[in-house]
This record gives sequence, structure tokens and C-alpha cells, in this order.
Amino acid sequence: MGKSTPAAPDYTGAANAQAAASKENLTTQNFANRPTINTPFGSQYYDTERKTDPATGQSVTAWTQQNTLAPELQSALDAQISSQNQRSQLANTFMDRVGSEYSQPFDYQNLPAMTSGGQAGEIRTNVADYAPGLNTSFNFGGAPAAPTYDTGYRDRVAQSLMERMMPVQDYQNRQLQTQLSNQGFKLGSEGYKRGLAELGERQAAERYNAFDTAGNEAQRMYGSQMGARQQGISEAMAQGNFGNQALGQAQGLDINAMNAMNAAQGQQFGLNQSYANQQNTLRQQAIAEQAQRRGMSLNEMNALMSGQQVNMPNMPQFNQAGISQTPNLMGAMQNTYQAALDASNAKNAGISNVFGGLTSLGAGGLAGGAFKF
Repeated sequence: MGKSTPAAPDYTGAANAQAAASKENLTTQNFANRPTINTPFGSQYYDTERKTDPATGQSVTAWTQQNTLAPELQSALDAQISSQNQRSQLANTFMDRVGSEYSQPFDYQNLPAMTSGGQAGEIRTNVADYAPGLNTSFNFGGAPAAPTYDTGYRDRVAQSLMERMMPVQDYQNRQLQTQLSNQGFKLGSEGYKRGLAELGERQAAERYNAFDTAGNEAQRMYGSQMGARQQGISEAMAQGNFGNQALGQAQGLDINAMNAMNAAQGQQFGLNQSYANQQNTLRQQAIAEQAQRRGMSLNEMNALMSGQQVNMPNMPQFNQAGISQTPNLMGAMQNTYQAALDASNAKNAGISNVFGGLTSLGAGGLAGGAFKF
């Protein structure tokens, strides 16, 4: 009994069969994904016709998409296209105007001239130097000399008062002596002496007051003289300070005049700058007007060319059909052949085992001499 294996499958036939299934699957998907769509705006559908593929020479199906608008929308589209066409034609007629305007160069000769505010006036920073004329020292030579306390004057005043007082006091002593005698007091008695002692104390107090008055008079005279000196010194200082104040006032007037001059120069420079800015603004405005006039026709033409554009309505989307899987004929054939091959291999393996067993038995019989044919 010999070994056997299954015949090889027809892979070419399986491949052709699978290709035919794939082609049929693709054709089915194409039909599924080309539905007829109807909307209020119009409809969309596909036409087919048989054509020959120039690359392969095979007959193929050619698809043509057809879009049809509703009558009202088609009329509006035709009107828009007609309006756009007319605007384009009108815009084309502007080319001569555009060429004429752009052929003329900018007229800078008749524009307002550029103006500058000029340079600011020189700022004044110097004033007269009044420092040499300031009084930094004072001459008190015209003031009375500084007085000293005059004790001689005090003594003279006291002597004068005493001289005026002595006759009065002598008269008072004589009167008191006469009065005491008339009252019965004897010369040298206790009452007589006490009477004269009391009068002496009063007269001593009057003399002390005279000396005190003389001292006050001397002090008054000293204060009067010192006041006169202070008055002279104050007048000298006031005169010097007045001169300094006059110099300070003069310097202040000079500074005010300098500041006024600088302010006037700054104001004049500001006026010049404002005038220059105004002139330059007029120049820029004139340039802008020339540029606007120069590009007016071009802008009008561009406005006509870029006017309302014609847009087709969009058809609604739909869920496209996915491609289905073709049967795996090659795989099925491969699996079938593999199963047959496995079964054949198993069968062949069984036969080999039988013959192997018989060979073992034959070898044993020959060795024992018991196996016979």
C-alpha cells in the first residue's frame, strides 16, 4: 500500500472568483452611495453610461452627476449671473479712466509747502550781579557813644536835693525844739531827746529817699543815653537793610523781566509750531485728496468686480454606505487544502506504523526460529 497526498487546489480560479466578488461588491457600493437627492432648492441625481477604459481596454461604467435647481432658484441664479456679467462689462469700461488717472503723476508743486516751527529763541539765564552792592557791615559812627553809669551825676543830683532839703529840716528842728519846750520838756530830758530822735529818723529817711531818687535819676539818664545809641544803631541797620531790600527788589524785577521774556519766546515758538503743524496737515490732506481722486475709478472698478458672487446651494449630506467584505475564497481554499493535507499525513503516518510493527515482528521471528511463512 503506497502513500497518497491531496491534489493542489486551483489558486488561480480562487483568485479570479474573489476578484469577481470584489468587483461586484464595489459596483454595489457605488450604486448605494449615489442616491437621488430632492430638496426645495432642486435635485441631484446620477446618470450612467458604458465606456471603455483607455488604460485597460475593458468596459466600465461612467457616472455623471446632474444638479437641477428649482425654477424660481434657477431664475434667481440666471439674474445674478446676468447682473455679475453686466457689472464686469461696466467695470471693463473704467479701464480707460483708470489708465488716464494713473498716467498723471502726483502734483507736488501746488501742494502747501512743508513748514517748520523754526528754532526756539535763546533762553535768557543771566541777571545783573547785585552782590557787590549789598551791605554786609554797618557804620555806627553816627550813633551816640555807648554811655556809662555816671556816679558824679548821681551825687550832684543828691547834693542838690540835700541842699533843698536842709533848710526845711533845720526849720523842722527849731519848730520841734520850741514845741517841746512849750510842752514842758527840758533840754536833755528823755522826752525831749525822744522827740528829736523821732524827727531825726524821719529826716534820715527823707535823705535816703533823696539818695535813692538821685540813683534812679542817674539810671534814667543812662537808659536814655543807651536808648539814643540803640536808636542810632537801629537807624543805621535799617538804612543798610533798606539798601539790601532795594537791591533784592531790583534783582527780582530783573528775574521777572527775564522770565517774561523767556515765556514770550516760548509762546511765540508754540504759535509757530502750531502754524507749521496746521500747514503740514493741510499738505497731508491735499496729498490724501489727490490719492483718493487718483484711485477713485480703480476703487469703483474693484467694487463692481468684487460685488455679489453667485453661489450654488448646498445639497444635504447623507450617510454613505460602507464597503462590505468579500468572501475570503483564497483563505477558505487554503484551509480546506490544509485539512485534507493534514488528514492525508495522518493516514500515511498510520500505514507507516503498521509496516513498522510488522517489520519488528519479522525480525523477532527470524531470531527465535519460530516464525514461519
